[in-house]
Amino acid sequence: MARKPARQETLEDFALKGMDHGRLTGISVGMHAIPDAFLLMHTGVGCKHKATSQLSTHDWAKHAVTREAWTEVGDSELIQGSSERIGPYARSWLKRLNPGFMGIVSVTFIDLSGEDVGDAVARIDAEADCPVRYLKAPGFSGDMWVGYATLQHEICKLIDFESEPTHPEEVALLGYFFDRYEPDHTANFEQIRGLLGLAGLSLGAVLFSGVDVASLKEAGRSGIVVELPYARPAKRLKRLLKRRTVVRTELPMGIRGTSAWLRQVARETGRYSAALETSITDREQRVWSQLRKVADRWRALRVAVFAEVPLAVGLVAMLTEMGLEPVLVGLRGEGLGSKRVFREGLEALGVVLASECEVLENPSLAATKAQVEARLAEDALDGIFAASTELNTISTIRPDVHMRRFAGGPMQPQGPFTVEIGFPARDWHVTQPTPFMGWGGVLVMAQRILNAPRLWNAGRRPGFRM
Repeated sequence: MARKPARQETLEDFALKGMDHGRLTGISVGMHAIPDAFLLMHTGVGCKHKATSQLSTHDWAKHAVTREAWTEVGDSELIQGSSERIGPYARSWLKRLNPGFMGIVSVTFIDLSGEDVGDAVARIDAEADCPVRYLKAPGFSGDMWVGYATLQHEICKLIDFESEPTHPEEVALLGYFFDRYEPDHTANFEQIRGLLGLAGLSLGAVLFSGVDVASLKEAGRSGIVVELPYARPAKRLKRLLKRRTVVRTELPMGIRGTSAWLRQVARETGRYSAALETSITDREQRVWSQLRKVADRWRALRVAVFAEVPLAVGLVAMLTEMGLEPVLVGLRGEGLGSKRVFREGLEALGVVLASECEVLENPSLAATKAQVEARLAEDALDGIFAASTELNTISTIRPDVHMRRFAGGPMQPQGPFTVEIGFPARDWHVTQPTPFMGWGGVLVMAQRILNAPRLWNAGRRPGFRM
């Protein structure tokens, strides 16, 4: 059989992407989500601090780098054998902080030198009072989502999933992306807790959720494990969880997405009933009664969404329910799926994208800006949902691309409304519970759209067509 010709690479393949965060960033986010964990980076002088420091902007509630350090490998240390530095640094931090877990990462130039970093870490683990694990984070392979899942898998190996569960009606939640200690996440947990309660289940430990290692280990008592998408690159979880009822789901987002999530969990755990369906219908109607008051005002607004596949599925499904029309979707990163996975997720929810909607896989920042700019020039884009990385790039588009005349007055810049969502976030921070999951998350998103700022603002309200 003739070999299929390789795809011709273009400059786009080498351009800076919106999700060019590697495994180390994902590991750092995960370590940040465990308050008694400590991350030791066996790296060059400061060369990896910049790869994790965006957490300091993203999380206003808890500083990220107070539980990170690095071994400061220079040229001479590399020549003489840098792995000898790991022991003294690790022992010093173990003595100072007495963490519940220590993760140690290396860097590509050290890995390529042939040193056995894993063996050095294993020696420290043998004498330490807490687990010390080598977390592989090569800079040339895998993205942020792979790193986050790698850490989750290591923590899961510390949990006793072999014994019989003592709480068979309790759900341990794996694969939750906890990236900051702000109440949007705690609100999501309450939404999920309420959903499970309708099916007669309770919520146990959540990996990750801002709790310490001892609390995470309580996941072993739960008889049911619900696995969200952010755990999925770690395929070995299946072997660890063979004595538990495991339900692999998408994110509970949007009206239909939340209902579908609850039905799936209930059916796969044997708790689906006519009474539950009545409860689902009742709660959907409550959300719609509030949503209809505002949705008609922005019906058919054309929007762009930039997010990783699971979040993109949830957002697009939710926005479509609200009457908005996605015309551009950029899937950030590669570790959580492709365009095919994205479309399959929407199809499972009965969402059909318009034929003119363009879906981009891991677009560069240059491509993102060009795609948005072209649609603005054609008056074909009214709103953008994205993390700060894409929004920062889009903000460099000149206002005169989208000039409009209002009430016979002078031409004025009137940009699309913007909603910051995803990692990292620069401007969206919360002091009150603001979920983006569950039925409650739908109304919060509607409020965010109503109050959304514009890329450029000539005084027009953000939630209405121009």
